[in-house]
Amino acid sequence: MSNQFEDEAFPYNTIGTDDAKTMIDAGTRIVDVRTPEEWNYGHIAEASLVPIQGIYAFGKALKEQNYPLDEDIIFVCGSGQRSASASEIASLLGFTKVYNLANGMNGWVGRRYPVEH
Repeated sequence: MSNQFEDEAFPYNTIGTDDAKTMIDAGTRIVDVRTPEEWNYGHIAEASLVPIQGIYAFGKALKEQNYPLDEDIIFVCGSGQRSASASEIASLLGFTKVYNLANGMNGWVGRRYPVEH
């Protein structure tokens, strides 16, 4: 008897810091889902801020950005937890190429990649 959850794949991909940096350098859209306070402390220069403050509010705010549903999009937060939720919401909204940045900004800063204030 198989576990019903074994067959259920995540609707998004989790990527590491180095792969994300390569994608961002190539022009992939990145959305930071942290609070404005966290954003001001330091963020990835190419990122857009769309805070995740609740499923409905985030879904509405993400839709209002009018990003193409078939475009690569990376979500980032502090550690990878909130961006995982954002990735699931984006997938439910119909985004088909969704990436969650594992380890979030912690991993980005740990790699000494550039941060803008």
